[in-house]
Amino acid sequence: MATLAATGNFGIDLDQVDIGILLFGLLRIANSTTYAVDVDGEITSFLGSGLKYDASYTPIGGVVNRITDSYLGQAVFDITGLNTPATQFVVWALSGDNSAMKQTLLAGADLFTGSSFDDLLRGYDGSDTIVGGLGNDSLDGGAGADSITAGAGNDVVVDASGANYLRGDDGNDIIRGGAEFDDINGNVGNDTAFGGPGDDWVVGGKDNDSLSGDAGADLVYGNLGNDTCDGGEGDDIVRGGQDNDVVIGGAGNDFVSGDKGSDTMTGGAGADIFHSFGDAGIDRVTDFHVAEGDRVMLDPGTQYSVSQIGSDTVINMVGGGQMVLVGVTMSSLSGTWIFGA
Repeated sequence: MATLAATGNFGIDLDQVDIGILLFGLLRIANSTTYAVDVDGEITSFLGSGLKYDASYTPIGGVVNRITDSYLGQAVFDITGLNTPATQFVVWALSGDNSAMKQTLLAGADLFTGSSFDDLLRGYDGSDTIVGGLGNDSLDGGAGADSITAGAGNDVVVDASGANYLRGDDGNDIIRGGAEFDDINGNVGNDTAFGGPGDDWVVGGKDNDSLSGDAGADLVYGNLGNDTCDGGEGDDIVRGGQDNDVVIGGAGNDFVSGDKGSDTMTGGAGADIFHSFGDAGIDRVTDFHVAEGDRVMLDPGTQYSVSQIGSDTVINMVGGGQMVLVGVTMSSLSGTWIFGA
């Protein structure tokens, strides 16, 4: 397992790490424990044991356990937990294959800690833990079951595979899950989150969020703020939480609830259940179709009455809650279209 940590007053951009400096930088140190090169004030040091060199000071033996980087005397990052032959770095440098180097060094269950600035961090393979810290970060878990906490700032979090734990924290974040189960929470800020394929939990946290479960049987929950919650394809549970939300079931047989606040609910294709309770607020259901199997579910013990107001059927509940079935006439309702009370 490798550990990569920011160590100074600069952000980390893994895409800019270039192994070519090993051969083409200005040599600073070459002894049995340290090989250090300088490119325009950026000094990268390869630390290990038994380092050996040919006549031109190209490494020909030994093992590298650690890499440090600094710029103009200020530390940038530190990678520990390595056990890589020094000659392998020469192979990567000669081929210019930076991608292979990073994928190999960071292939395990690694720990990444970002800086107080804007970072770009990638987990590659393995079940990684990534903490972005401050700044507007771009964080990619890569393959494996990863845990990513973006921290403060307007961050982008992406994890295309594995069962992942993804957190936005402060700031207006964009979070994208992958093909398996993802546990996503935007936390504070106006966040945009996508579950991706798979059965996901997508939660907005505070503020005004835009949430989508995408494909799969998802739980989408806006929590606080005026949120837009869309279950996407699959049999989803979609809840608005507090405040005034737009709640969409999408394709599939969905459970749709505005919860507190005055919400707009749309079930989409499929036999959907629209949920309400006594003090839920004033909710509008835009596509209630008995023929598709849609039903209204009220909490047990809820007292209610049903009336026709204009072209809509209105369910009034003791406690102030109201559900408006837009464009639905009472005469078209039959059977167990409403239940639970």
